[in-house]
Amino acid sequence: MPAPSINSILYKKENAHEDPIYCCVWTNTCTTNDPKGPSKEFILTGGLDGLVKVWLFENNKLELIHSLVGHTMAVVSVVVSPDGHSIASTSLDSTLIIWDLLSGQKVHQVDTGITDIWQVTFSPDGSEVATGTHSGKVAIYDIRNGSISKTFDTRGKFVLCVAWSPDGRYIATGAVDGVVCLFDVAQCKLLHTIEAHSQTVRSIDFSPNSKLLLTASDDGKVKLYDVASANVQCTMEHKSWAVRAVFSPDGSRVATSSSDGSVRVASLDGLTVANTFREHTDTVWGLQFNPKGQRLLSVAKDKCVVIYECPIPPKNVKK
Repeated sequence: MPAPSINSILYKKENAHEDPIYCCVWTNTCTTNDPKGPSKEFILTGGLDGLVKVWLFENNKLELIHSLVGHTMAVVSVVVSPDGHSIASTSLDSTLIIWDLLSGQKVHQVDTGITDIWQVTFSPDGSEVATGTHSGKVAIYDIRNGSISKTFDTRGKFVLCVAWSPDGRYIATGAVDGVVCLFDVAQCKLLHTIEAHSQTVRSIDFSPNSKLLLTASDDGKVKLYDVASANVQCTMEHKSWAVRAVFSPDGSRVATSSSDGSVRVASLDGLTVANTFREHTDTVWGLQFNPKGQRLLSVAKDKCVVIYECPIPPKNVKK
């Protein structure tokens, strides 16, 4: 069967959770002790019901493998380690939990007390996670024992989103006042403070080569920044909140989502929109490409999980 050449809907699962879904991640995980052994595709979702659900994606269908119970309030962020074996989830109950993906077992639970935590991200080597706090700080946790190894201070307001660059050099944050901060991890140094948006920054993501930064905000704008100079390269506008913005694995495209239920796929060049999907009826909170980059996952307030075919465009060959 030939690979699809156009963007289309591959699969839709309604009522994947009993309540709105806030976050998702797509990973390939080796299912044996041999790192070079066979791997399977897993999709993780989290939401208002406090559950983290682990789904096997096989034969273009989702099969529920685990419902991870541990949080007492809404799950706002879920990520998977680079090796595909560890899950980190954060919740409005102020807990950070590390899970084993294949077994579904809880490895560590960190109770942060009165400190609100929001989005979480893994370090490129998978040994640490970073999460923003209500006080404007970023806490770095060692996943082996759950202890804080470093703290970065944005000197600003609630850090709603955080990203760790693939090369490990930088951490970027987005705050409720629209400010984006960029840190040098090795030096624990604040490099740039950018007044990026006029409203809350909901999403932040590094390009695969760590040279570009993508932001999305309640002001409806998605912006592309150069990491070295902190200068904006181009802007895309949604008619309502821009909730999520992510790079494709090859860095040639971005996907964005909005509070109007739409999902866009755009070329990196000028953030030119190539396709718009309208499968959701409410805010699309979570969005991610699969590891190969030819499919896209979205989750929303409407409790649906949608998977799209998004073929990688052919590269222009110069004659």
